[in-house]
Amino acid sequence: MARRILAVLLVFVILIILVGFMLPRTVTIERQARIDQPAEIIFAVLEDFRHFPVWSPWQDAGYRIEGRPAGVGAVLAWSDEAGSGAGRMWIVDAERPRRIDMRLELGESESETYFLIEPDGLAQRVTWGMRVEFGAFDLTGRYIGLMLPGLIGRSYQDGLERLAAYLAETPGRVPPLLEEDERSEAVR
Repeated sequence: MARRILAVLLVFVILIILVGFMLPRTVTIERQARIDQPAEIIFAVLEDFRHFPVWSPWQDAGYRIEGRPAGVGAVLAWSDEAGSGAGRMWIVDAERPRRIDMRLELGESESETYFLIEPDGLAQRVTWGMRVEFGAFDLTGRYIGLMLPGLIGRSYQDGLERLAAYLAETPGRVPPLLEEDERSEAVR
């Protein structure tokens, strides 16, 4: 009886490992929203991390800007205030007013994130995306990758909706930046 249980467990473990190797090594998550603002205005808000705490879907994170606040090289970091983990993201490339490429660091892992701004009639279609690559033998990561579209996707969609509402407050122009203490208050 014990041998039979051990054999079943062994087969189960082997199946989990084999299925893990068949799961994709790369996961891409994208969410989109139509925003009724000029591309230049959307781009200006997305590339300036001083705006991020106001429209971010993660309102409880303790954000701080490291170095320059906007453009290539700008870094936004956050602390583990709400159990979401500490991390950093920084802008690595930008194509005004259409694309912003970033790197996202969460703990030991790093992934690509990006914003695309494309014309959609008189408005813009804004895409917020993330591309995660798992190592060849990162089976745990590959299984987690199955859940990422649901977990991250909901947050990205919420963030895009918050971005649209934030931009709608000042139609046709970039919203004024809040002072540091007002930014802190806005995210509480």
